[in-house]
Amino acid sequence: MTIISELGVGGAEVVAVRLALAAAADGHEVRVASTPGFRVAELEAAGVDHLPLRLVGRRLTDLASSLRRLRTLAPPDLVHAHNPKPATLARLAFGRRAPIVTTLHGVSEAEVGRAASLLEKTSDRVVVVAPHLAVQLERHGYPAARIDVVANTIEPLPDYPRERARRELGLAPDAVVGVCLARMVDQKRHDLLLEAWSRLPQPAVLLLAGDGPHRAHLTARSGMLGLTDRVRFLGERTDVPRLLAAADFAVLPTDWEGLPISVLEAIGAGVPVVASGVPGVVDHFAGAVRIVRPGSVPALVEALDQVAGTPAVRHALAERGREVAARRFGPERMLAQYRQIYARLAGEAPRSALTTEGTQ
Repeated sequence: MTIISELGVGGAEVVAVRLALAAAADGHEVRVASTPGFRVAELEAAGVDHLPLRLVGRRLTDLASSLRRLRTLAPPDLVHAHNPKPATLARLAFGRRAPIVTTLHGVSEAEVGRAASLLEKTSDRVVVVAPHLAVQLERHGYPAARIDVVANTIEPLPDYPRERARRELGLAPDAVVGVCLARMVDQKRHDLLLEAWSRLPQPAVLLLAGDGPHRAHLTARSGMLGLTDRVRFLGERTDVPRLLAAADFAVLPTDWEGLPISVLEAIGAGVPVVASGVPGVVDHFAGAVRIVRPGSVPALVEALDQVAGTPAVRHALAERGREVAARRFGPERMLAQYRQIYARLAGEAPRSALTTEGTQ
């Protein structure tokens, strides 16, 4: 059983669905429990059962109803939770009757202590997507012997003709276009991106693909900066191949990351990337993307101006990105590592549990 908060557009969702489909293809009986989203159709088309829960947000009534529903099920042979909240729900539902492996996709420095404490109580093993996350967990007390580092990988995106993508999105053939694929939350720093975009010396179009609690504020800020004709708020999108085909480069001015799937998708598609030099980016993509100092508008302006204004720079970044994607992020590597973790853990008795009524 896989448990994840939702099956929408995020990077964790991409990984969870891919692993579930691979397990089903290997002949296992697989069930995914989550808040529904557009990826449910992909699972069900492959014969993977989906159990709808209410795991988005922090409403206790939703969590309680999800817990009750899980407790009606026979314990699975193995639970794969994605991030601490689903892991906690799994342990409360199944107690010591099922081993739990949790993938930690990323956490801010301010939240890592709480995450480590929850994972220690709920998870028999933890998989982190980048080495710095392992260091963070160990520093806050999670046993190093129960941590595996497995980098995310993705399947190659389908080809999408550039001219068609631009026509469908209403973009001029000769326009310089950047794209940011990210939820509109504090972490992703769209505020910095809009400020930097307003200072670019040459005109360029910015596509913002994503939604979130800051969208209304960012839309208003875009208008105040005079960017109404240069920035397009696209909302939540499922057409990443089309957006990347239309773009000249991608940008992610983030404050922290585990391993950003949006960067991996971009470099795999041959789209150059400008991204903050945070551990989850530098660990995996140094040399393959244009790194900028986190939180700095002037540094972001300089990098965007260089990439937007110089086709040769974009070409060089695209070539290095493709090479790194092919060499380090081949699609079978992640699957093979998780298969080993699953096989090892399924034969072990869980070593920890939350002690609550009904889980003994």
